[in-house]
Amino acid sequence: MLIQMVRRSVFLFGLMTLTPFLGTANAQGYYQFLGPPRAVPDSFSPRYHIRYNTQGYDSPEVNWEKRAGKLRRKGVPDYAIAEMQQFPGGTDAIGEWIDQAFDEVQTQFMKCGSLASRAAHVSPSSLYVMIMPSAFFEPYYKIDVAGVYYPSTHQIHVLNIYYIWSGPNAGWLRHARDLLKWEMGNFFATELGVQPEPRPDGWPCSGVR
Repeated sequence: MLIQMVRRSVFLFGLMTLTPFLGTANAQGYYQFLGPPRAVPDSFSPRYHIRYNTQGYDSPEVNWEKRAGKLRRKGVPDYAIAEMQQFPGGTDAIGEWIDQAFDEVQTQFMKCGSLASRAAHVSPSSLYVMIMPSAFFEPYYKIDVAGVYYPSTHQIHVLNIYYIWSGPNAGWLRHARDLLKWEMGNFFATELGVQPEPRPDGWPCSGVR
């Protein structure tokens, strides 16, 4: 969603309204599957030099011998636990995801004839990405979210990885890799005057204002 007054675009946690998520939040809260955040210096993505901060999740410090058993008892399946154990796949993986998201979204926008030239010249230099420890509360909408883009500061915040083990959304897995691409779409949309959300068929070409 985008609020023009404050120019915010938010990816709802699980694409649900606040009410259905309350049951899930009460059951598992802002569970940090990869442990608490750590203070680390900013990094830069390898190709576009987009500044980002992993909060230590480029190299999570988790005792998986204990954590895996605890998660299984909560009903988290082995495939989801394996995704968490492998996250992110390498110390440079998050930076590569950011670059990949920029590439893929820019290519998507360049397929729109009226946007192609401007999309090709969108600069990533102002972007800043933060990896969050869990789902987080978005105070303007008063809802829990998995990712958010703040156009006024050009910041993207996305959770690292999150599995919903109970409630109406049980079984849903959210991953930073996918969320980065979604929020990068919101970045390009606001830069180019395209409706960021909701996204109708044919978006972004169909979202030109």
